[in-house]
Amino acid sequence: MQAASTTVTAGARPLAAAVAGVLVLFLGVRGTLVVGAALQLIPVALLLFSPVRALRDMPTPPTRAAVPPAREGAS
Repeated sequence: MQAASTTVTAGARPLAAAVAGVLVLFLGVRGTLVVGAALQLIPVALLLFSPVRALRDMPTPPTRAAVPPAREGAS
């Protein structure tokens, strides 16, 4: 899982750098920094308006009967 996360993150860096360069051309450095700061607030807003905020206790995991068993010999 860590390798996949690292690959996706590292693979997105050149694209992010190119987008930032284009934004600097159109908006300038300050405008680009404002856009970057606003994008950093999106995950915070998603958490604030999600049901996670209302959780007070850890949810119980599903029982074993609720999870269907794997099919034997499925291809």
